Amino acid sequence: MVREVLQKASGVRWGTHLLRWRYFDVTHEDIIYHKGALISTGLWHLLKRIYVDQDWPVGTSLEKLNEDTRLTIQHPDTQIYVYGYYRTDPPRPQWGFLNPETGIAVIYDMEADLIATVFKPEEGEAFFLRQIEAVKIDRKEWEV
Repeated sequence: MVREVLQKASGVRWGTHLLRWRYFDVTHEDIIYHKGALISTGLWHLLKRIYVDQDWPVGTSLEKLNEDTRLTIQHPDTQIYVYGYYRTDPPRPQWGFLNPETGIAVIYDMEADLIATVFKPEEGEAFFLRQIEAVKIDRKEWEV
């Protein structure tokens, strides 16, 4: 099961729906995205991580964010968690990946087969441990 999740999550698929950019006007790769604009899910997360959270440097492309996502999921030292997502009723299982070296965290929704988000939580592992019914996967025991 864990190997299957790793393989699927490594495909780095974002949702196909559009999200409303709710922050402020930004110019990225010579395109202006106005507050209120509808943009793709992957682009929304990229812009938020660059211009709001400042987790990635200005100039980072979606391809680079996707590469960082894939490398985080596949890195042998990445910690893996499964937990219930609190915004669904009942809580839906989600998978979390955290590379303690880079601080990058990836949230994968197995039911939807999508990357929910990529970010750098300030609290590191504590972010995952406080989720509903969080379980940390022992990579050695599971041989993944």
